[in-house]
Amino acid sequence: MDFSEYKDVFAAEAREHIQSLNENLLQFEQTPDDQELVAEMFRAAHSLKGMAGTMGYTQLADFTHHMENLLDALRNDEIAASQELINTLFDSVDVLELILEEVISYDTVQTDTTAMKERLSQILAGGSEELEESEAIKSAEGEPAHSRPAGEGIKLSLNEYDRELLKEAAVQGYNAYWITVIMRDNVLMKSVRAYTVFQALEKLGTIVKSQPPAQDIDEERFDDRFAVLLFTHQSVSEVQDTVLNIPEIVQVMVTEVEAEDTASVPEEEPQAAVKAKDKPDPVTRRAGNGRSRIVEKYVRVETERLDQLNNLVGELVISRTQVMELAKQLEDGHSRAVIAQMDRVTTELQYAAMKLRMVPVKHVFDRFPRMVRDLAKQAGKEVQLQIVGEETELDRSLTNQIGDPLVHLIRNAVDHGLETREERILAGKPPEGLIRLEARHEGSHVVIEVADDGRGIDSEKVKAKAVAIGLITSEQAAKMTPQEAQGLIFEPGFSTNEEITDVSGRGVGMDAVKSILEAMNGSVELRSTLGKGTTVSLRLPLTLAIIQALLVRTGSVILAIPIQSVRENLRVVPEAVKTIHGERVITLRNEVLPILDLTRLLGFGAITHEGGMPVIVVEAGAMKAGLMVDELLGQQEVVIKRLSPILGDVKGLAGATVLGDGTVALILDVAAVLNDLTAESK
Repeated sequence: MDFSEYKDVFAAEAREHIQSLNENLLQFEQTPDDQELVAEMFRAAHSLKGMAGTMGYTQLADFTHHMENLLDALRNDEIAASQELINTLFDSVDVLELILEEVISYDTVQTDTTAMKERLSQILAGGSEELEESEAIKSAEGEPAHSRPAGEGIKLSLNEYDRELLKEAAVQGYNAYWITVIMRDNVLMKSVRAYTVFQALEKLGTIVKSQPPAQDIDEERFDDRFAVLLFTHQSVSEVQDTVLNIPEIVQVMVTEVEAEDTASVPEEEPQAAVKAKDKPDPVTRRAGNGRSRIVEKYVRVETERLDQLNNLVGELVISRTQVMELAKQLEDGHSRAVIAQMDRVTTELQYAAMKLRMVPVKHVFDRFPRMVRDLAKQAGKEVQLQIVGEETELDRSLTNQIGDPLVHLIRNAVDHGLETREERILAGKPPEGLIRLEARHEGSHVVIEVADDGRGIDSEKVKAKAVAIGLITSEQAAKMTPQEAQGLIFEPGFSTNEEITDVSGRGVGMDAVKSILEAMNGSVELRSTLGKGTTVSLRLPLTLAIIQALLVRTGSVILAIPIQSVRENLRVVPEAVKTIHGERVITLRNEVLPILDLTRLLGFGAITHEGGMPVIVVEAGAMKAGLMVDELLGQQEVVIKRLSPILGDVKGLAGATVLGDGTVALILDVAAVLNDLTAESK
């Protein structure tokens, strides 16, 4: 069979299994006596091996098989947990992740896994002698260590439900066969081979049950044989030939089961009968024989399809706005009621489509426990990572971009924010440093915070460094508050190679963090107390697809200002505007606020107000300013449309939208406008 069409599904599920291995290993390192964690890791490795084998990725399956062997010995108490074993498993998961990506990209493994497999085998060998002794004792006592005699089949047992199925099958003209399948000795992947048999038999008829149950077969809890009950119109020889054509199958025994003979067949225990009826095994569900089915809770959908759906919903929202404008001109009450109903349904559809774009930040946070563990070991520090709010949902496009900034922040927190064990004890702190990663909703935003209880940022050192590299003058440094000084680390070029780790370390990548956040219409804020720790807050909009905007007119142009950037609206009389160093400013609640002529700034002319003028106070991060406009038009939900690449990067504009009357409105990039203002003032 050609499984290439399932490659994307395989990749997604394989990555989930690797993430599960990482998470469980981290917990297992803390609680090495937890056998449930070992069982979870074994199931993840086993499932991944089976999937890889089914897809034909034999090298990947073989490597996972070595991991599975070690985990199997661990769960059966044949070897004991140790730090060496745990480190080896961590390293093997890293190799597994690497070769998985190679298989996905190139359909083959390019990395040499020999050394890693040897490490796994060496640790496993520590328990092999005890295993051999145990098997020898069993054999000496007359209990076979492995498989039964070659010609022995598996006994059929039926419950009352199975008997009824047999009778119904006989009425419909089906043959009922109890089929025992025997594999050759030492098959590498028994469960994969069994799955191939099930697939072949399902083409001939309906599989009713298996012995052992499908879950045991899937987890390879059987020796060299298994059996199934098959309803089919085919003959015994056709069934035998079909199974024997499958590699590594050495014998097939087919017994015909007659409905009238079922009374002589032993009945299963009542508990097993209930379990078989109420919780059908995976093989039965695949066969589709009428037993109760488990409804899938999740469906995998290509992201392109979701994006297409959201684009269409966006167009529908624009059309809805246009229809609502037309409805204002109608006098027919019935027509207006129909349009109002359409408005409600469209709004619900819009929010439902937006929810499809939302994913928990857990998908981003999951990588950090392992990263913190490795960084802490490299730095020789004791670090605890506390994650809060990982189920908080964020637009998928934003989760794809937020990972790199968080990596910068967490790496800096471990490397430079937290002290060593000895330093913390001398400072009267717990030996183990704490990093807190938290996500939460605040209105129409998501706030993600990275906080540590480390040494904090020395504002005086920051100012001295900034003066030394020419970022600010000594006079400017003397007037700066501690918070303003800490904000300097977001300036490009602030970080240097000088050995001031609590400063230079904090500066690594912080300008990049700020740039990425502003590109997402977000902001970043830093708070630090010397000796107590540092908190960096990232503030993000819930979605970038549809936003609430304040519509304004500047000259003949309509602009949409994202509502999350708007703090308040004012009406300013000309005499309230003062000029300081060539810049127009106003005083707002004891704060000097620069005023920008938005029309002139964007090249649309200039605003002339004889009387009062509307001013919109906007904010992006720590920057704030007032924007002069001609007229406020009101608030409206708009769909963001990206500007054509032909136009290039238009400074100060984040995109465009179509209004209800068909007019195109430009969407203001507030952060870019305020950045330009800050740059000019310097």
